[in-house]
Amino acid sequence: MKKLSFLGLCLLTAFAASAQNNLVKEVERTIKSGGVNYADARAQIAPALTNEESKNNAFTWYVAGKLEFACYDDLYGKKAIGQPVDGKEIGNALINGYKMYMQALPLDTVVNEKGKVKTKHSKDIVKTIAGHYGDFDNAARFLWEAQDFKGAYTAWDIYLTLPQHKAFAKELALSPDSIMGELAYNQALAAWQADCLDSALIAFDRARAFGYNKKQLYDYAISVAVQKGKNDVVYDYAAEGHKLYGKEDSKFISLVINGYIESKDYAKAQATIEEALALDPTNGELYDVMGIIYDSQKNDEKAVECYKKAIELNPTFARAQYNLGRKICEKAYAVSDGAKDATQAEYLKLREEQIDPLFREAASHLEEAYKLDENQRDALRYLRNIYYNLNDEENLKRIELLQL
Repeated sequence: MKKLSFLGLCLLTAFAASAQNNLVKEVERTIKSGGVNYADARAQIAPALTNEESKNNAFTWYVAGKLEFACYDDLYGKKAIGQPVDGKEIGNALINGYKMYMQALPLDTVVNEKGKVKTKHSKDIVKTIAGHYGDFDNAARFLWEAQDFKGAYTAWDIYLTLPQHKAFAKELALSPDSIMGELAYNQALAAWQADCLDSALIAFDRARAFGYNKKQLYDYAISVAVQKGKNDVVYDYAAEGHKLYGKEDSKFISLVINGYIESKDYAKAQATIEEALALDPTNGELYDVMGIIYDSQKNDEKAVECYKKAIELNPTFARAQYNLGRKICEKAYAVSDGAKDATQAEYLKLREEQIDPLFREAASHLEEAYKLDENQRDALRYLRNIYYNLNDEENLKRIELLQL
């Protein structure tokens, strides 16, 4: 076999590069002619995007981006006159066009005969992207409706970050913070729907930085932070939410106090709840939280007192019913455990006069807690033990079925 000369290798390389370049030019001519079959054109240019001889050429990415923007414009025009358009296709065409143009920008340098570096396609790239700036919000909404939540997140991310890019600083005027905040909030919801929880928290923070402070922001940000197990984020949003919406929803102060309890700062937790009770003395949820504080400090008497007050103010408050039933049940256990040295007769009398009445009282509150809120699954665990101790086979079987 004859060996190729160095010149022959160079000619082959040049031929390959020329072939790829001609392929890209052919796609560009197709775009200009109109009536493009976008799927075919994408397939045609795809090899040039990975070929070693063409993938580092700005022209390759410029034409690929031009194809995607042409597709978006075509689909958007059809949608504007009421023709059915696939939301994912139109949204992703714009996103892909942006990504390809941004790939072309740093590659777009031309050195003239005097050695001066210039650009060939950058002006058109910047003009096209800037001219479609508002379309990225539209694309995000199309993708949201099509349930492509990751795509929606990406489109809103482009909209929110593009004005900070140095290439577009002169082309784009910043939207008002109120609009940017709302879009960042929408972006956070898209990330949440896509199960990208870290991205959702970043977007919630961005929305808050833009001044978006509706209650739903704090509700959802806290839910996501709880899912991620980021208690510091939970307490941060809860503290701010309490300042803004504390009178409307005591959940925020409950979370703030949980933070103090977790750090064992009981004095601050108690001071915070007492301050809240002074402003809202008929709030049963606040008394329940106060009971939790006493509970954490092993002050059972005060805890029970607070749980009873919470139920007195709000009989349908499932958590307070559960907490009171739990404490009474634990008291029954303690009385039983304290009678280890009692005779059988003494213990039977104690069961009749103290232990069993406590179990029955606890059962009434725990049954009510589960009736009010079936998420109070721990109530079933206590009830199972209570009915076992009371030799109540009928209720024991009923609770065991509920636990399945």
